Amino acid sequence: MILARHAEAMFWAGRLLERAEHTTRVLDVVSRDSMHFRASPAQPEWRLILEAVGLHNRFADSERPATQHEVVDFLFFDRSNGGSVAASVAQLRDNIRTVRDRVPVELWEETNRLHLSLEVVDDPATEETFEPYSMVRRRCHAISGVIAEAMPRDEGFTFLVVGRMIERAIMTCRTIRCLVLRNGHNLDEGSILRTVSSLQAFRRSHRTGGDPIALATFLLRADHVPRTVLSCLRRADDRLQRLGQSASGLGPATLVCGRARARLEYGDIANELRIDPNRLLFEIESEVNSLASAIADFAFDPAQLPAMRAQFVRPGSHQ
Repeated sequence: MILARHAEAMFWAGRLLERAEHTTRVLDVVSRDSMHFRASPAQPEWRLILEAVGLHNRFADSERPATQHEVVDFLFFDRSNGGSVAASVAQLRDNIRTVRDRVPVELWEETNRLHLSLEVVDDPATEETFEPYSMVRRRCHAISGVIAEAMPRDEGFTFLVVGRMIERAIMTCRTIRCLVLRNGHNLDEGSILRTVSSLQAFRRSHRTGGDPIALATFLLRADHVPRTVLSCLRRADDRLQRLGQSASGLGPATLVCGRARARLEYGDIANELRIDPNRLLFEIESEVNSLASAIADFAFDPAQLPAMRAQFVRPGSHQ
C-alpha cells in the first residue's frame, strides 16, 4: 500500500533526478565543445540548449542575453528557475525527505550529499574547470546505483522509475528536434550523441556515421540503448503492467504507454521523419506527456479524494 502523496513524491523524485542529470550532462558537453567554437557573445548553440531542455520561453521572460555565462547561470544555479539543476536537486531532496521511511537510508544520504555539495560549488561559467558538472553527474549516478541495487521493487520503486523514464523520453525527443534535425549550430554528431550518452552505441550500429534521419531514428527506436524513447517506454510499460495487476485504475496509463510504444516498434519511423519530423516528434512527446497526466489523474488527483482505488489510499479519504 502506498499513499497518494508518497506515490507523487516518488514519481517527481524520478523526474527531478533525471532532469538534473540530463541538464548537467548537456551543459558539460556544450561547455567543453564551445571552447573550440568561434568567438561570439551569443552563440546559437546556447539558444538551442535552452529549447532542448524546454526553458527557452522562461529564459526569454528573464530578458537575459543568451551568452554562455547567462545560460549556464540560468540552467545550473538559478533557483528561481524551477528547471535549473540547483532547483531540481533541492526539490528532489524535499521529495525524498517526505518518503524517508519508504526508501533505503543510502538513497537519502546520497541525495542530501548532492544537495549540500551544490551549496558550495564554484560557478562553472567563470572557472576553467568543469569539476562542478562532473561532481553532479557522479552524485546522480550514485543515487541511480542505490535505486538499482538497494531499493525494494515495490509501488514506490515503480513510480520513481516511471517518472524517470517519462522525463528521459521527453528530453530525448527535444534533443532530436532541437539538435539533430536543426541546422545553424556547431555541435557535431559526436557532441549531440554525448548529450544523451549514446555515442558508443550509435557508432557500433553505424560505423561510418549517419545522416540526421538515421541518427533521429536511432534515438527514437533503438531497443538496446537506455536513453532512446522506445527503451524508456518499454521500461515504463513493464513497471506499469506489474503495478496494474493490483491497480486496475492504471488501465488508461497503460493504454497510453502501449500506444506510444507500438508506434515506435511497428511504425515506419524513418519515413515519417523524412515527411514531417516536427509533427512526429511533437506527437510522440505529447503521448509521453499524456502518460504522465494519466498517471497523475489516477494516483495523485485530489479531485478523486472520495474514491479509494487499489493500494493508492488518498489522505483524508474514507472507506
